[in-house]
Amino acid sequence: MVDQGRRAVKLLVNGFRYRFLKLTGNASRLQAISLEVTHRCICRCCMCNIWRIPKKIPDLDLSVWTDLLSSPQLKDLRELDITGGEPFLRDDLTELLSWICRVQPDLFPKLRTVAITTNGILTDKILQCVEDVIGPMQARGIDLVLACGMDAVGALHDQIRNFKGAWQRLNSTLAGLCALRTSHANLVLGIKTTIVPMNVNELHRIALFAREHALFTIVSPCIITTNRFANLGLADDLKFDTAALQAMKRFYQGPEFAWSGHRQAMLRYLETGHMKKPCSAGFNTVFVRHTGEVFPCPVIPVKLGNICHEKLGTLLASAGSARFRRHIGTFTECRTCTEPGLERIAWPFEGFSCLRRMSGLGTRDFDRLARHMGLDKYL
Repeated sequence: MVDQGRRAVKLLVNGFRYRFLKLTGNASRLQAISLEVTHRCICRCCMCNIWRIPKKIPDLDLSVWTDLLSSPQLKDLRELDITGGEPFLRDDLTELLSWICRVQPDLFPKLRTVAITTNGILTDKILQCVEDVIGPMQARGIDLVLACGMDAVGALHDQIRNFKGAWQRLNSTLAGLCALRTSHANLVLGIKTTIVPMNVNELHRIALFAREHALFTIVSPCIITTNRFANLGLADDLKFDTAALQAMKRFYQGPEFAWSGHRQAMLRYLETGHMKKPCSAGFNTVFVRHTGEVFPCPVIPVKLGNICHEKLGTLLASAGSARFRRHIGTFTECRTCTEPGLERIAWPFEGFSCLRRMSGLGTRDFDRLARHMGLDKYL
């Protein structure tokens, strides 16, 4: 059992420190980073326009990503998120993961999680990659987290993804990964569901599938943004009517999210239409696009610069970066941001919200929540 007294003191210190940093705009050490290693994708999802980026735009060379990850600003890194597009379309993804294992003791000794978001369609390639790297990662004490996109159980998934056979392939991938998990405790499997009008009444079926297969769930409404998903033109098609909002509310009130820290923020948002939650974007986490452009937040279109032209440290120390940090939480996008990953990373860093939750839940229940949300690596 973690010493709750020491943990409370740490969160209290974090709370005051966060507010000082926000007031001054000063930088902090990065604890998490998200890399969009490719824009290429197999699917044509109804909620995303990443696939519309011209194919002629090439992926950055692997050396660009390894140079970035060699930055001294990542010495305190706890979590590395690899996303796309579809990351497994890169033929050198296994090479990147193997490199991370080799350099972890020297470059980022606190790294505990590598998370990959995938649509699960490239079954053979995914299973081979995971089989190749999961052992070395286990030896380094690194969890490999696979968040597989699942927007329905069955044929509706194919419709949302606009890819025939997507569900069948995803199901096969999950079966193979579950088999690998039996001999590798550091393989953490889950599903990531984007709520759209088409699947709002399928959420309980998705949760049941996850429970039957011992998968974690990330379930959140689609985000309209000119930056990450470039889907502003889809806003009308993705708008939820009153019935859909009520269906979401019933889902978040259900037992599927008994230990989710995200549910309370979502329920308040569905009641008020205004999101209120802690955020540490630009402080302890940043997002890097397939072009090398660095954004303190994937949702807000404020660009700091490009790693192909400037060092990460220079970008984080810039006047624009400081200005963003001082204003985080006040942007228009912040009022409707339903991204659960950013909230989870922010909890320990912001301090006070996490401390209030710990006081309200008690030691045992907070420990369960911390494990469920992966907060332990930050605490």
